[in-house]
Amino acid sequence: MLGTLYPLSGEAEVLRQGLRILEDQRFECGKLRDLAGKVGNSSRFIRKLELLLHALNERSKPWFYAASLALLFGTQLCMAIEAWRTKHGARLLGWLDAWGEFEALVALANYAHENPENRFPEFSGNVEFEAEDLGNPLLSNASCVRNDVRLNSASRFYVLSGSNMSGKSTLLRTVGLNAILAFAGAPVRARSLRMGRLSVWASLSVVDSLLTGKSKFLAEVDRLHKTLEAARGETSVLFLVDEILAGTNSRDRRIATEAVVRTLLERGAIGVLSTHDIALCEMAAAEELRGVNMHMGSRTGDNPLDFDYRLKEGVTGETNALAIARMAGVPI
Repeated sequence: MLGTLYPLSGEAEVLRQGLRILEDQRFECGKLRDLAGKVGNSSRFIRKLELLLHALNERSKPWFYAASLALLFGTQLCMAIEAWRTKHGARLLGWLDAWGEFEALVALANYAHENPENRFPEFSGNVEFEAEDLGNPLLSNASCVRNDVRLNSASRFYVLSGSNMSGKSTLLRTVGLNAILAFAGAPVRARSLRMGRLSVWASLSVVDSLLTGKSKFLAEVDRLHKTLEAARGETSVLFLVDEILAGTNSRDRRIATEAVVRTLLERGAIGVLSTHDIALCEMAAAEELRGVNMHMGSRTGDNPLDFDYRLKEGVTGETNALAIARMAGVPI
């Protein structure tokens, strides 16, 4: 028990203080009153556990260690904590759930308070994600560049091309983060957002793993497989795939990507995929798929590293890999 209990000595105090906050408030909202009712007067029971854990932590101090061994202090404390667990352990799970939900609601309320210009989304019964002036909620207002995104029955998916560092990955994260905020009950960073009930599935920042024996390509294929399986469910999928299947040759990538996209669309999904491979942009030309080619790039085309982070129609005509290599000191 000692190895399990030592790390908890500081956490009990945090939990007790949090529960005390919830106990002392007088709420008007029915939801918050229910959470407070689940907590009751639990802080005083947590206080007893906190004292026992504190005493257990103190027993190992040099000034008391010899006496604690002689008195079997550690054994007695473990028995007392086990008795506490037997009496209150089942209720502790309910207290933790109530506090966790309250803490999440506080975080969402705090975000809404600090961003009064954000708007609550409108939900519909259609498979759609239509946003005006959509921005990344993790960026400051000063640095946040906003874009319009329209995924619906007329434009089922975007093929997002563009040079390195042009903002493609950030746009995918922007769509995903705002969708998550919307479903959590928070306002979103947009002038308006209309969306249906969607299940968000993303393949972003996928890496290889020695622990699981997976290459980056295999890890991405596994993520895509899970996305395809999720699309079989009752809830439509919003897929966000960054640099899809980048770990293989262009021919195989083209065939596999179109197969993935067609399957997702047949199962009612919508989404965005980004790529450096211009050959993948041909998918959007297939009329039955109802895809749209979009790109991100430099402001004027004169400087390939001067980005405006704006979403533009069509396929990119820019490359900047050599410019970045020169910037890094590569003699090209």
